[in-house]
Amino acid sequence: MAEQEQDRLLDHNYDGIQEYDNPMPRWWVWIFAVTIVFSVFYAIYFHGKEGRSIQDAYNADMLAYFEEQAKQLLAMGPITEKTLLDIQNDPSKMAGAAQMFATRCVSCHGPGGGGNIGPNLTDDYWLHGGRLVDIYKTVNEGVPDKGMLAWGKQLGVGDVLSVAAYVGTLRGSHPPHPKAPQGEHYVYDRDAVLAAEAAKPAGPS
Repeated sequence: MAEQEQDRLLDHNYDGIQEYDNPMPRWWVWIFAVTIVFSVFYAIYFHGKEGRSIQDAYNADMLAYFEEQAKQLLAMGPITEKTLLDIQNDPSKMAGAAQMFATRCVSCHGPGGGGNIGPNLTDDYWLHGGRLVDIYKTVNEGVPDKGMLAWGKQLGVGDVLSVAAYVGTLRGSHPPHPKAPQGEHYVYDRDAVLAAEAAKPAGPS
């Protein structure tokens, strides 16, 4: 027995103290191995196509809540610049919109909105108007001759509103390797747009 214990001493001596080769209990090793295997399936599920993280679920719930709010909003009147600016100021709505942009829009506009097949969304040049209400109309109705889908036919009103508002936040973000400018130069002046909107007589959006 003494010889066996001697064999299990490691060949390491520090101030006369030797390390003893005392392996972890088998049950602990098996639990550790199971957690490693579990982590692989966890990563595939929660970061793959089917699974959702807690944050993703929260963002989805917030978008569903906003969808109901949007229905009530539409029943009250037209969509305005102020409506979309208010949406921009809600972090939870912007988080859900950013996730939706990443899944629906990056193939044409790039991960940072710098443009790919579609135009650059981060500069001061716009093909269909640079106001938030213009962006909403473009997202909602699409641009069929350019291959852009009418997302209003596929997404709920709340989703379209939140994505349009989110696109407005990309302005001036300077992503790497942006696409060359397209369209007309338009510098967004929030106060001027709101003042012009307030001066207009009430009417449909």
